Amino acid sequence: MTAISRARVSADEYLGREAAAAKKSILWDGEIYAMAGPLPEHNFIVANALAELHRVTRRGPCRVAASDLKVYVPQRAGFVYPDATVVCGALEFFGRTRDVITNPTLLLEVLSEGTEAFDRGDKASGYRALPSLRHHVLVSQVERRVEVFTRQSDDAWVLREYRGADEAALDALDGALRLDELYLKVLDGAAG
Repeated sequence: MTAISRARVSADEYLGREAAAAKKSILWDGEIYAMAGPLPEHNFIVANALAELHRVTRRGPCRVAASDLKVYVPQRAGFVYPDATVVCGALEFFGRTRDVITNPTLLLEVLSEGTEAFDRGDKASGYRALPSLRHHVLVSQVERRVEVFTRQSDDAWVLREYRGADEAALDALDGALRLDELYLKVLDGAAG
């Protein structure tokens, strides 16, 4: 990622700019970063992930949101657009906003070459500091592989990796992501 400007920007200034912007950007540690356009494979996997998450959550108290809903990451004074967000219970908003939440239950990112280091590093650390978060899911777009980080009762995080035709368990949602569905029409036939 490349910063649009090295000048420090406040949360209010970023939110004002973002509301009027034609293209999405994120705020991280006071710097604004432009979001690159994703490849078709990325979009197809995200669409499949949203469908799978909806299937898992449709009967309970949880709801699924696409990437237009921002999440506030206080540890880095950040505002980001996860590829998919699940919230269980009432939405909690940042300040007076209606498009920035503070209480995600699950955050899912489809990894891309340009953002994988950030998604696995700084962003992951910020996500896992969110008290409400129970699952952080990283999805490969080049092989059938899903990593699910699950918060334990002692606040430790446990990683489970799923490949091929596995089903990725999401204990907090009482369900699982089916990799066959997640990669449908994207990496068909690739057993990982």
